[in-house]
Amino acid sequence: MIASAPQQKVGQYPTLEDTRSGLPNICGHEQTISEITNHSDRIFAPRTNLDLSKITAGFACALHMHQPSVPAGQNGEVISNLQRMFENPGEGDNHNASVFAWCYQRMGEWIPELVSKGENPRIMLDYSGNLFWAFRQMNRTDIIEKLQLLCEPQYQPHVEWLGTMWSHAVVPSTPIPDIKLHIQAWQHHFAAIFGYDALKRVKGFSPP
Repeated sequence: MIASAPQQKVGQYPTLEDTRSGLPNICGHEQTISEITNHSDRIFAPRTNLDLSKITAGFACALHMHQPSVPAGQNGEVISNLQRMFENPGEGDNHNASVFAWCYQRMGEWIPELVSKGENPRIMLDYSGNLFWAFRQMNRTDIIEKLQLLCEPQYQPHVEWLGTMWSHAVVPSTPIPDIKLHIQAWQHHFAAIFGYDALKRVKGFSPP
């Protein structure tokens, strides 16, 4: 079984499944998503364990993660390129597929470990919608659960999810109406996997 989204139903909002009829759930509740994301609440400042008045310099680290969907299934079905790598290990560097998969879940291992040791890590995560769907298609419950763990309250000061496009559409060459649809699709799917509370905390954006 694939893990369901934590804290999935908030107030009057409907429960979302992350797939419908085998396809990613990326639309249908735009009004709900808009209500969740359009707010001016302070997200990180009230919860930070840093003394911001004493910080004079800093840097930001963000991990960009993506795998495209490709028509490479046995009968031309659309599958993730990550799945294609697993199924064709003799091609190119496809033998590294397991390493790629581990890279997608390792923050869910490292951040809790560092916090448990008294460390104070910070990371921003940028995962495309295509990649989230890949985990579902491949039945990689382990990856989904590790990423869901990072949405738990004790890790919120340490991890910030960045909003992005559903796929890897390059913003400057994408028609403006399509940019909005890409963003809405990503928000919709993210809420279905990680819950409305997690989506509400997504205020940053990472353009591909």
